[in-house]
Amino acid sequence: MIPSKSSHEWGMLLLRLGLAILFLWFGFSQLFDGINWVSWVPEWAVNLLHIPPAMIVLLNGAFEVIAGAFLALNIFTRWVAFALELHLLVLVIEIGLTPIGVRDFGLMMATLALVFLAPKPYTDIAQSVQ
Repeated sequence: MIPSKSSHEWGMLLLRLGLAILFLWFGFSQLFDGINWVSWVPEWAVNLLHIPPAMIVLLNGAFEVIAGAFLALNIFTRWVAFALELHLLVLVIEIGLTPIGVRDFGLMMATLALVFLAPKPYTDIAQSVQ
């Protein structure tokens, strides 16, 4: 028998999986078509990291794929969502008040909500024992 979920649990599942799909899509897009993302790399990032923009795109894509997979699998959800929220904060500041920046602000807030709404790891273990 499949246990029933509360509306909160369904909402959390949809939020987590929706964000996971988003980050997986953007991550794989950067890994497989990185040349189209190079123009988004800010000059300060190249100067800070001392690596070519294409490598920054690949590293960012790998980060987003790994983080998206962790969200999809519900592994370290709070920590991963926090890292992604900080990542989006940098993007929002860099892009500014543009349609893309405002969209990314909304995604940042949804990711931040996941930080606060995701169950604590020990809560999941305690509930599964009962």
